Amino acid sequence: MLRLISGYRRSDPPPPDGRRDELLELAHAVQAGDRAALRTFLAQVVPHLLRVARRVLGPQHSDVEDVAYEAAYAVVEGLSRFRGEGTVLHFACRVAVLTAMNVRRRDAAQKRARGVAGCDPDSVQAEARDPEEQAVLGALAPVVRELLDTLPEPLAEALALHNMLGYTVQEVAEQSGAPVETVRSRLRLAKQALRKRVLGHPRLREVAEPLLREEAR
Repeated sequence: MLRLISGYRRSDPPPPDGRRDELLELAHAVQAGDRAALRTFLAQVVPHLLRVARRVLGPQHSDVEDVAYEAAYAVVEGLSRFRGEGTVLHFACRVAVLTAMNVRRRDAAQKRARGVAGCDPDSVQAEARDPEEQAVLGALAPVVRELLDTLPEPLAEALALHNMLGYTVQEVAEQSGAPVETVRSRLRLAKQALRKRVLGHPRLREVAEPLLREEAR
């Protein structure tokens, strides 16, 4: 199951560290009130926030752009609290994850109030770039997203950052302010919950079986 999850993560690796200095310098200029720097900063950051919103909400969600721009506003407002824990881009993407998770939880609460069932994993288009994994990941992606709605927020945040965005455990720890071993524990609990859901769904168990066998070797 760990390889199944990591396969989902590998489809979109994190941006290279080469952006760090550029964004940090821009962030300082934004804090100083430089409006030109603000425009440049947003132009570079918003595409990443859109990517995060699509990952967490699903590519067809109607609020993807709203979440990205709400996160962008929160990032700019929060730059004064940024203390160099990881990169500016890591900070921005974490804000987007939390913003998107709030929207998911709101949607889930509204569905429960209306008595609407969750989405059918078999009906979702695959997002993987590797054709061999499309069937598995296309079915798994909405299950991961729906799991975010029910997990405690620290577990959901760790799962989203590590397995959906590709952050290392150390980077998740830096961003969340939690010890590395605490992050490892959160990820272990989140993956146990995901495994339980996958194995409890006949279709997902069927398509995941080859990767489960591979992991057991």
